[in-house]
Amino acid sequence: MEAFDKAALVLGLAMMLAPLHHSYPRCRVGSGTPAPLTAPAAPAAAAVPAAPAVPAFPWNLTVMVFGGSTSTGGGSSAPENSWTEVFRRALEALTNSSVTIVNRARSGTGADYFAACIPRYLSGPKPDLFLLEFAINGGNVTRLVESIYRHTNAPVALVRQMSCYPASRYASGDPAARGSWPKQREEQRTAAYVYRLHEFDLVNELAPYYGSPCSPDSLPKLFETRIAPGQHLNDLGHRLLGEFVARELVRNWGAINNASRRAAAPAVPKERESCFYADEAGSSAKSIETVFASKGEDWDFVKKVPVGSDYETCWQSTVPGSRLVSVAPVNFDRATMFFEFSNTPPKLRVSCGPNAATGKNVTLAEVTVTLGMNGTMVKAVGLNGQCRGQRLTVEALDAAPDRLARVCGISMFASG
Repeated sequence: MEAFDKAALVLGLAMMLAPLHHSYPRCRVGSGTPAPLTAPAAPAAAAVPAAPAVPAFPWNLTVMVFGGSTSTGGGSSAPENSWTEVFRRALEALTNSSVTIVNRARSGTGADYFAACIPRYLSGPKPDLFLLEFAINGGNVTRLVESIYRHTNAPVALVRQMSCYPASRYASGDPAARGSWPKQREEQRTAAYVYRLHEFDLVNELAPYYGSPCSPDSLPKLFETRIAPGQHLNDLGHRLLGEFVARELVRNWGAINNASRRAAAPAVPKERESCFYADEAGSSAKSIETVFASKGEDWDFVKKVPVGSDYETCWQSTVPGSRLVSVAPVNFDRATMFFEFSNTPPKLRVSCGPNAATGKNVTLAEVTVTLGMNGTMVKAVGLNGQCRGQRLTVEALDAAPDRLARVCGISMFASG
């Protein structure tokens, strides 16, 4: 056999016998059906941002209330039956917190009464929350919110209760009487819109259960009917309002006490305030006594002017045509004056002057008290005009012994 043939034979035998050798790499052939193809890995899901932490409900909560006669307990049979006390008890039961109510409400006042000289209300316990109830009495609720925000970061919420006064109009079915004080309602809603405030609306809460709360059937169930029927909620109305506000506050606490919500609201206008006022105890850092002087002897400074169960210190006159003039020239872009009125209020004129060109005073306000519902509604008057480097004059146009003119405070605002 030729050498070439021998080599080919050896190579052929080697190829046949090699797979039997223990060191030969074997083919990895599976049996049965082939393994399925592996799908490519899905992309990782985007991380869901964590929900913002809901602020914990304070263990000790201090709530300051500003409002009118309903918030003082008007219509309830006893102080413990007023909506603010019902609210306190209900909130404590719902949260196991200790709740303190600092009730600054005052009958017959609008929001303007509280918007000026607000530091006088903040000298005590620091509020964790403000509740404002002005859907009936109205006033510039937006300015009150701004005054609060200038001095504290505590959240503010609004309370809308209802009134059906005079009841005779509702009972007669007068359609126009079923509007719940639209102007005042709009003033409160404006503040809610501008500063992104939460409003607890009792009217919408009760409508599904009572129909129109001011209907002839519902009115005697919800309102006090002995004095000025329909003006104030009765014990049931107060209880429904207090429990409703407590329940909704707990449900919406995370939204109400939300720093980002406040940050998204407009910045509060910068103003400098000069406040002259004397409180019920007759004390004030800047007393109203130092601001004015009587032109003649027709005005007296009285240190105990009766105001409900309390007292205030005020300038007072019973003489028609008497004038009270500021001791020194004043400077403001706008101002608020505080008055007190008897059941027969006088007419007052507030002016600034004398004008350098004409030598005459410029009238800033003609004060004619509004007798709204069953009492005097106006206790604070806005002076919407500048008075710079001139004197302020208050003239009692028709004061009399039974028509007392009283000036109890002034707050002056200058821009910047």
